[in-house]
Amino acid sequence: MKKTMACVAVLVLVSGFAVASEKSPDSVDYSILVDADTTAGNLDGSDAFDRRYLVTYDGTCNAVSSDSSLDGSPYQVFEISSPVTESLEAEVVLGTLEDSVLFVYCDPFDPLNPELNLRAWDDDDGVGYGSAITPADGYMIEADTPYFLVVGGFADDDFGDFTLNLGGNAVFGQVQPTPTPSPAGPAPVPTLSRGGMFTLMLVLAGLAVAVLARRR
Repeated sequence: MKKTMACVAVLVLVSGFAVASEKSPDSVDYSILVDADTTAGNLDGSDAFDRRYLVTYDGTCNAVSSDSSLDGSPYQVFEISSPVTESLEAEVVLGTLEDSVLFVYCDPFDPLNPELNLRAWDDDDGVGYGSAITPADGYMIEADTPYFLVVGGFADDDFGDFTLNLGGNAVFGQVQPTPTPSPAGPAPVPTLSRGGMFTLMLVLAGLAVAVLARRR
């Protein structure tokens, strides 16, 4: 019994140390003032991955990151795009979900290899323990290019609903390109119907008769 209690105490201590080592001071409560697009989400544990943290943004899809010790975090994926190149603005507004992390991936996102195609992340820059990526972060997304926002729970027992908001010009899904108008072709040559041809012949015949009558 004593050994069991000792093991439990060690696990609690290790878990607490892991959380403390990955949880930075929460000094930002950013909120998007004007939403460009919004959607609801829910982490129910149906999908989980061994998430990353300490992602170093360098403008590529191969950002350096560290392997989180908090494995098996629930997650949900959202495809986004923008018609213009701009700084990404996104926030996770917490509902019953108490603590989130937010990742930006280039196409494709592979939960079995979460270090691949990773572009940026945030932990607590939203309101409370919500996550937010702000224009000041300078995390750029290219025009008409698919990206994936992955909302995860901070730990493996962080479940619940939330709202994901986008700012700027970004939208969920793929931006539909504006169709290019077809170049104007040559103007059609006017044609006469059969009745029009007959009328024209009568007019010409009448003119011919009039000319002959004058010559007489």
